Formats: sequence, structure tokens, C-alpha cells
Amino acid sequence: MNNSLRLVSLLALAAAALDARVTEKFTETFGLNPNGVIRLENVNGDVEIVAWDKNEVSLEAEKRASNDDDLKKLEIQIDAKPDRLAIKTVYPKSMKRWFNHGHFSVTYKLRVPAGVSLEKVDVVNSDLTVEGVRGNVDLDTVNGSIRAKGLRGEGRFDTVNGSIRADYDSLDGVKKISLDTVNGSATLYLPPDAAGSLVADSVNGSISCDFPIKLERSSRTYLRGKIGKGEGPSIRLDSVNGGLKIRERETTGGK
Repeated sequence: MNNSLRLVSLLALAAAALDARVTEKFTETFGLNPNGVIRLENVNGDVEIVAWDKNEVSLEAEKRASNDDDLKKLEIQIDAKPDRLAIKTVYPKSMKRWFNHGHFSVTYKLRVPAGVSLEKVDVVNSDLTVEGVRGNVDLDTVNGSIRAKGLRGEGRFDTVNGSIRADYDSLDGVKKISLDTVNGSATLYLPPDAAGSLVADSVNGSISCDFPIKLERSSRTYLRGKIGKGEGPSIRLDSVNGGLKIRERETTGGK
């Protein structure tokens, strides 16, 4: 077993080992500029980020652990500034083996200004949901899926052992979109008037596209060409063991 496969296996064991018996809820509100930046890091626990019409962030978190002592050791580290909010789950230093994190979890629900950028959201053993964020997004999961809709900014979406669905309302001003997955499918929804350059590359999976493409090169597992007039973002989808789909978004939000 190579190092990357060993890493993924240990992460899966951590998720399976979770037997949380005690919980503690945390709620807080932070002022944030309408075009501010958010970073979040978490291991074990789903993350949901939804836009609203307020210039503040509402944070709801729930900690879980096997017992009260362990729950007290589990920390949520927050660095809040007017233009930046950073949130990080901090596990006890006494845990010498990181995969023992499976005995802990923290789930997060955030309501954020629509114009913020998600500078980096990095989660392990977690599903990640994003809705209505108009700024740039950079999303990573290991052993979890990404579901993002209502997007209007540049996007990077990366998963290991999880699928990706990214749904764009508009490509105006967007320069780059990339979806990259190992052991999972990736589906990108674009508006009907979408235009841009496209590269899709799958090591072991099929590729399909709803849009007419001016092909430069194509095979069952590789496609390169231009959508529409080609005057738009650089769009790239990559997968290992997963299919790639580029779909035309319906006005109601996807097929």
C-alpha cells in the first residue's frame, strides 16, 4: 500500500471510529465587510456555508466527544477581524496519533455576506456545502463531497474520495474554474450562455458535455476545446476513477 492510499485508509478509520456521547453547542456573530475573506479548517464534521443579506457572519458549531474531559480539550480557534475571519478546529496536543481525531467532531453552520470570498475551506471526513457565495471560493475535502451552488466567482474544488457538484449562476468576470477529484465524479453546471475554454481529463471515467464545443482534441477520457465564442474563463475538470460532466444549468438551479 502506497503512502497516499495508507493516508486515505487511516482517515476513513477515523471517521468510522467516531462514537461521540457528549455535545456542546457554540453560537457567535462577527461583523465582516461585505467583500471580506473567510478561512476554515476542520477534521470530522460537516460544514455548511450559506450567504445572506447581512454584513456579519453567524456561526453555529456543535462539538462532540466521547466524554466530558475530551470535550473540554476540543477547541474552536477563531481570529475575527473586520475584513477577515479564520476558524480552525484544534484537537488536544496530548493526542499523539492524529487518527485518534475520530473520537471527536465539530460541525459548522455559517451564514455569511454574499460577497465574501472563501479563501480556503479545508475539511477532512466532512461533507462541504456552499450556497450563494459570490466571491472566489477554494474548497478542499478528503473523504467527503462538495456541493456548491449560486456561484459567481472563480472556483477551485478538490476532493479525495468524494464527488463534486459546482453550480454557476453567472460567469461574468470569472477567469478560472477547476474541479479535481480522486475516486469521485465531478459535475459542473453552467448558465445557458456560457463561453470559455474547456479541458476535461479523466484517467478512468467518461466525459460528457451539454454544450456545443469547437473541439481541438477529444477521446473517451480527454476533451479540449472552446464553449461558445471561447471568450470566458479557463475551465478544467480532472478525475481519477470518476466521470466528468459539464451540464447546462436550468433557470431553477440545475438538473
